[in-house]
Parts: sequence; C-alpha cells; structure tokens
Amino acid sequence: MLLIDDLLFAPFSGWNFIMRTLLKVAEEQWTDDAPLKEQLLALQVQIEDGSITEEQYLEAEAAILREIREVQRRKIELAGGDPDAFESGISGSALQEGSGASITWDPSNEE
Repeated sequence: MLLIDDLLFAPFSGWNFIMRTLLKVAEEQWTDDAPLKEQLLALQVQIEDGSITEEQYLEAEAAILREIREVQRRKIELAGGDPDAFESGISGSALQEGSGASITWDPSNEE
C-alpha cells in the first residue's frame, strides 16, 4: 500500500518541493542587501571622480540607506522578530561587582 501511495502522491510531492525552493530563493533575494551596498560603493566612486555633485550624492545615498534599512526590517520580520522594537535603538547595561559595561545606540543620531 505504501508504494501505491508514494506513486499516487509523487506529483504533489514534487510540486511542493518546487514551491518550497521558489519560496526560499524569493526570500533570499528579498533580503539581499549586497546590490544596495554595491550601489553605495559605485556612488562613492562617482563622487570621488567628480561625475556627480555633493548634493546629488547625499540624495542618492539617503535613498540607498533607506532601502538598506527596509531590507534589515524584512530580515527581522522573517526571523520572527519585531522590527519596530529596534526603531528606538539598542540600549543595555550589565553592572556587577567589579565590572561594568553599558551600550547605547540611537539610530536617530547616526553620523
């Protein structure tokens, strides 16, 4: 009976495999920020060789950085996290006797 079941459901199993593979590839492309980083590097080369002005550079850089942040939000969402929790920045501290550490990051103060 198992052989007959396997033969009957083989087309559906193959279809599921194809769909899972397509979903995986789509998620990888949706969360890939490498092309955006390449655009940022190309933009830096353009400003250095004088083919664009400082104003054009700043506008394009801001747009690329917004897209990179959006990709980071997507990665957090896919990992099951809350991307809005990171909007206010990261802060924390660990203070015990004989040691002390503190970290604070505020994305609104990026330089």
